[in-house]
Amino acid sequence: MEDTSARAALGQRLFSDTSLSADGKVSCETCHQPGSAFTDGLPVSRGVLGRVGTRNAPSLLGLAQTRELFWDGRRDSLEALVFDPLTAPEEHGLEDVQAVLSAVRARHASDFERVFPGRGVTQQTVAQALAAFVRQLPVASSAFDRAQAGDHSALAPAQRRGWALFTGRAGCARCHHLEGGALTDGAYHAGEVRSELVPHQAEAAREAVGMSQEARRASVPAREEMAALGRFAVTLNPADLGRFRTPSLRNVAVTAPYMHDGSIPTLLQAVERELYYRSTPGRQVGDLTPSERSDLVEFLKALTSPVSPSHPPGARPRVH
Repeated sequence: MEDTSARAALGQRLFSDTSLSADGKVSCETCHQPGSAFTDGLPVSRGVLGRVGTRNAPSLLGLAQTRELFWDGRRDSLEALVFDPLTAPEEHGLEDVQAVLSAVRARHASDFERVFPGRGVTQQTVAQALAAFVRQLPVASSAFDRAQAGDHSALAPAQRRGWALFTGRAGCARCHHLEGGALTDGAYHAGEVRSELVPHQAEAAREAVGMSQEARRASVPAREEMAALGRFAVTLNPADLGRFRTPSLRNVAVTAPYMHDGSIPTLLQAVERELYYRSTPGRQVGDLTPSERSDLVEFLKALTSPVSPSHPPGARPRVH
């Protein structure tokens, strides 16, 4: 029988190991910090040698429920995802999968032999360990969860008003489903693309059509105009141009800045942008008063869970 807890503990050691990067300074935890709901607070993440990527680092909490991963859904499992940041020049910067495996063996060979007897360090076992760690990250109960469970004192009056707006006139629940606790529909929606990127986006779309799927995947974290293609970079369907996966709203109040490119700095601005771009027919953003927008923000604050500990009991300290 698989020892999931042992795999997760090993994955956690890999997650916080800065030796798994080209300059010895970047770990998974650099961009997914436990004390910040596994985000980094930057518009777009910084990797080895100070290199800047193209996407905002999303929270890892709740990914066990997510069918498609990354903002454009270009990977369909955590196991398939984990080597992408490790080998991206803008992130961990390791040359290839073999370089990753060599770095893991240098620090963790005996642990892998213990957890994966007879298999040791392979691409599959490294992926399984890291995926096991991410899947077991606890999503603690928020005030909203307690309210749904019947605790009528869990929400302040403004939050209850915001909840009514969220599921009613504001229309937020159409894309951020409350049922099941995922707070997303898992679908892809179009939004604003910065005007200076529009001509480059069209050129990138033409280029993407002639690229292999793996080449497109590799270009997204490296090139802003390719990242702006959204779901199109995966499907090559013109209808998917500029569409991005709906993020979960869990812990949204503590994971600023917002959107796939981190272009929206505050939660209120994010609410107003979404009201403008996702408004129901016949309703404009101005139809919600400033007080109502404030109530929506207060409701979103009720989706915040207690901070997850960076190293749960029994975990080993970070490897430097």
